Amino acid sequence: MFNETFSKLKTRIRSRADAIRISCELEATAPKLGNVHPAASFADCSYDDFVAAAGKIAPVLGSPNADYQLGQRVLDAVAVTKFVTKANVNLGIILLIAPLAMIDSSDQIPSMLDSLTSDDGQNVFEAIRLASPGGMKRKDVSADVDVESIAMGPIDLMAAMNHAASRDRIALQYATGFTDFFQEVVGTVDDAMSRSIPATVAVVDAQLRLMATSVDTLIARKCGDDVAAEAMSRAAKCLQHDSPSARNEFDAWLREDGNRRNPGTTADMIAASLYWLLRPSDAAPIRK
Repeated sequence: MFNETFSKLKTRIRSRADAIRISCELEATAPKLGNVHPAASFADCSYDDFVAAAGKIAPVLGSPNADYQLGQRVLDAVAVTKFVTKANVNLGIILLIAPLAMIDSSDQIPSMLDSLTSDDGQNVFEAIRLASPGGMKRKDVSADVDVESIAMGPIDLMAAMNHAASRDRIALQYATGFTDFFQEVVGTVDDAMSRSIPATVAVVDAQLRLMATSVDTLIARKCGDDVAAEAMSRAAKCLQHDSPSARNEFDAWLREDGNRRNPGTTADMIAASLYWLLRPSDAAPIRK
């Protein structure tokens, strides 16, 4: 599976849902360092959980119905994931792909985010509560919103994302109109995918390059800034002295401490980038 190059893989895509499912499956299949893949599981989840979840969220996030708002898509995607796994395997992916799957070009992101309502905020915070993301404390998303008590009052999702942007790269995308995503992440992933190598190999290359240039905010949240900075430094050294032994050493370090050094935010950014690069130009338009 996914032994072909990325350009050949794109010929399989017929819809947004196809692109979402395959991008999530490809990201999970690639033997990324410190992450779950077919040959490496965590205590609470395995590769099969990621694949099953990809199949569940694809038709939800890929729906062409314009009346199906972002917050409801996010909540429904988390809810259907719970049918196949108890672990939080894809909250970050869902939060990133949901807005991307509702637009046709990057210049539509600002207006789409500006249109978010308190209902979107309420549903996203309910999704966060339901997913129970690892390492996230009650006040991590917003100083003004308690994710364990979201039933009370309206929630300004964009204000919450702005508050969390300095410590969460996914929140940063909402706060800045996905500028970091389009300028830094997509280009790195696209460059890796343009090489005449299996798509899974290209994903691992992109992972190392992204980790070497930016702190993984999931590692920072779980383990602190010093450990996150060390992960970035180790990734840079791994790229500099690239060899099977260097990668194995870095992978082993990431898997120490109960997999708390799992570079999950980088994985989420890669999955979303793969979706953006795989999405079909002739997909059914978002319609009312």
